[in-house]
Amino acid sequence: MEKVYMNELSIDGQFESMDEFSEAAIPVMKCLKYIKEHEGKIYKYSGFFNCNITKTETWNDLRKIRGDKLTRLKSLLLSTTEEPPYWDLQDDWLQDVEAQYKCDGIDVTMSSIAEAAEAGALLVSFPMERYQDKKLQVVKNDNREFELPSAVTLKFLVDSLKDKNQIDIDEYLCDKYAGTRLDFSKMESRYGLHKFEKEEIEDCLRTFDKFVQLENWNAVFRDESLKYKKYSPSSKDDDWFLNGEYADKEIDKFRCVNPKRCFGYREGEVFYVLRMERDHKISDKG
Repeated sequence: MEKVYMNELSIDGQFESMDEFSEAAIPVMKCLKYIKEHEGKIYKYSGFFNCNITKTETWNDLRKIRGDKLTRLKSLLLSTTEEPPYWDLQDDWLQDVEAQYKCDGIDVTMSSIAEAAEAGALLVSFPMERYQDKKLQVVKNDNREFELPSAVTLKFLVDSLKDKNQIDIDEYLCDKYAGTRLDFSKMESRYGLHKFEKEEIEDCLRTFDKFVQLENWNAVFRDESLKYKKYSPSSKDDDWFLNGEYADKEIDKFRCVNPKRCFGYREGEVFYVLRMERDHKISDKG
């Protein structure tokens, strides 16, 4: 994973209390945990500790807070912010100290936003409308523009990693749809999306998004574009899953824009994706 920067400008006393902050920061905690698990380096500004969480409490005051609700959050946030590297304490800054950087008309010179823009990196921000899950436009000296993804949620973070080709497509699917109606943790890699063209992958992603956004399973069954139904091979010779690990499962399939099909099985509220079919040859026989 490439460099990731923490956005100190997204902590500006906007929270009414530490409890409100602890709730709002949960999605950010998931992003930081994900980055750490994938051995990404999180760069930050050395003055981050002086940022105001509430109007009267700074980042340093987070250490004084007691209570189970904040323990894990506090531990992760403090460990992240207290670990180097601090980009402004290094000799090889990327931003031009004689230039002016603006984001949404606001001067962000000498900030992590400017540094991340020059690095072509990703930004992790705390909930603030100006920076929340969007691609920031950072302008240098009014003539050079950078596009900088600013993530608050894990979904936006992994989407940004995909856009930058920083994540394997199978891992991306697992991360993006974790906790939804679709589960890609059992997908067999040889039958994944690796050989699909970009347009085909986008077709599948739009279908997956629709699948998880439908109100309930009855809506899935009724949706004409999905054509969800049981996989019924015409003979044992045509059974794609015969003698395999999932031979005892009732396999279903649905359409991901013709001719692509998605195969798997349902348990409770979750559909476990096993294989993707690109050309409908298997579906012709079942």
